[in-house]
Amino acid sequence: MKSSSSNFAPLALLGVFIIEYAFAADESYGIPDIVNNGPSRHGSSAAPFVMPPGCRCKVSGAVNDDRCDQFDCQCQCDLIAGACDINCCCDKECSGEDLSSFSDCLDEGGTSSVVKMCTERPSSLEDVNLRYPLRLGDYPEDKLYGLMCVEHDNSAVQGNFFEDQGYPPASHVFSPGGKGAKQLGFHSYGREVTPVKSNAYYQLGETIPAYQQNVADQQLKRAFGGYLVLPSADDGGYCIELNTAAFGKSESSACLKRLYDVAADCEGPLGTSRYVSGMFVEETKGSDDALLPIRVNTFTDSKGMISTGLFSIPQQTKWDNSSSVCTNALKRLVYNVRHNSTSIVGIAVDIETLDIEQSTIELLQEFAVNFIPVDIGDSHRSHDKNNMITRVRSGNPGYIFGAPTLGAKSPDNSIASTYVIAQKAGFTVMDTGMAGQCSSSSTTGLTVGFAKNVFVGCTQSFTREELKEFCLDPTHQHPMLASKKMNEGHFSFPKWLQEQAGQNLLGIFGNSDPLDKRQWIEIESPTFTWSRGFIEADSRCIGMPSRLRYDISWTYVGNVDDPQAKILSAKKSFEEGPPLQHTLPPNEKQPYSFVTTVSWSFLPPKYKLVRNPPPLYIFSVPYDVFYPFQMSKQ
Repeated sequence: MKSSSSNFAPLALLGVFIIEYAFAADESYGIPDIVNNGPSRHGSSAAPFVMPPGCRCKVSGAVNDDRCDQFDCQCQCDLIAGACDINCCCDKECSGEDLSSFSDCLDEGGTSSVVKMCTERPSSLEDVNLRYPLRLGDYPEDKLYGLMCVEHDNSAVQGNFFEDQGYPPASHVFSPGGKGAKQLGFHSYGREVTPVKSNAYYQLGETIPAYQQNVADQQLKRAFGGYLVLPSADDGGYCIELNTAAFGKSESSACLKRLYDVAADCEGPLGTSRYVSGMFVEETKGSDDALLPIRVNTFTDSKGMISTGLFSIPQQTKWDNSSSVCTNALKRLVYNVRHNSTSIVGIAVDIETLDIEQSTIELLQEFAVNFIPVDIGDSHRSHDKNNMITRVRSGNPGYIFGAPTLGAKSPDNSIASTYVIAQKAGFTVMDTGMAGQCSSSSTTGLTVGFAKNVFVGCTQSFTREELKEFCLDPTHQHPMLASKKMNEGHFSFPKWLQEQAGQNLLGIFGNSDPLDKRQWIEIESPTFTWSRGFIEADSRCIGMPSRLRYDISWTYVGNVDDPQAKILSAKKSFEEGPPLQHTLPPNEKQPYSFVTTVSWSFLPPKYKLVRNPPPLYIFSVPYDVFYPFQMSKQ
């Protein structure tokens, strides 16, 4: 944290308290030095992995390790490793002060008894005397809840647990007749909104008061109706400034800006300063005497030059009369909000710009807000707590439907490494690009949600000669192609079908630890032996893939009453789609489609009722146990 009072002389008169914070802009989670300097606690990365982190083994007498296949899990609301989750009352990373500031407690998950025990046992005793939780149904006895208690639970039942399916090869699961051959349909999953209670602290989901400084008189006024806005699309897909950022809830949006007069709108609605320059937010809810400036973390101009660590925008949006171009118009803006459980510590933005010609009618803009919690100290981190690396989880431990599928790549330095490089965006595939053009598509544009089928495509237009050059690529240097060296040559394919930076692993559970490679499953990729060629007589390209297909299987594990979703296997394959044949006059461009699909298949698990084993010794009973009856010796 740095002092910046010298840069804000006009604001000193207003009694504004300034705090600066710098943000990192890397795309993957860093690996602590302890991985390279100390021994791993996990042993061989090839060992079977069954029980996810944060769960308790329920097998009587078994060692509580990750090879247990009968387990219960707790604190499913703890979705940020290494930081306190707002309103997650079971999060051990939250301090007493954090807990006292929570407005409510989120669902912790897990199986818990609804029957009141006369003497509550500490959880540590479950390692010695496990009991399956008794339950009351909709019976008249329900009315007695709270008036009666259970003195002793003699049930030998541990519970219903899913049987572990192992990790079947994806090539078998998705082969014709395999369990995953039939694809899942598309699903929609709703979320309940957590009620917000107003008090002196920021609560989860609350709006963030925002102010903007007037350039003429240096006075502060409420901006955008008084709150930090995150423009979103209306029913027609056009940008409106009615959506406000909600504290603690990261989100993103994309919308079209309708342009009537580019010259007139260039330095106004299209300008980067609209959402940044002279903007402040309240550090604590309702405290307008302590404001934080919105700083510029990274600025990417229209030529691709990147500037970092700035306070203000280095290149303002300007209209160029000589070329009739609006330079450095806003293309993408991301708010990075650093916070603890009750207040904002700092806020910075990442900005990306582009040049717009006067004839442009519509502009696609992207907006996002990322809430980044303050890290906990090193003394509160451990492998057992699965919080050595501060990161966002997609479930704890089982995946949440629709949450980002965790993606990672193997380190370049060692094939036998025990850790992985996890990507912050998760498992990503191509997007549609600008106006659906493949040449502008990004391989990191679309994050795949868990159990969410994906179909995304784009088009690229070629003349006959361009299609031929694209197809043959004799130098292996075509700007639209990626190439992989195979045993007997190169396999070339469209660059927009390439995975993100060598991403070849998926997290088995939603809380998979990047420091334990066993918690990640490899995406099977067959050896490609396609032979490319161009048939002159038909003006047709053969052997060039235009489809990328991912198949992922998943299932449930753990207690039947508290199922945990996990990934079993995954594979990718390239396919040929419609023929890449040029049927128009040779010099006319013809569009061709390229598609990526992700299909999820659910493999139903079997389950079994688990009981404690009978005692190994014959017990005795008191002589008068049957009083007042008498037993005959005959």
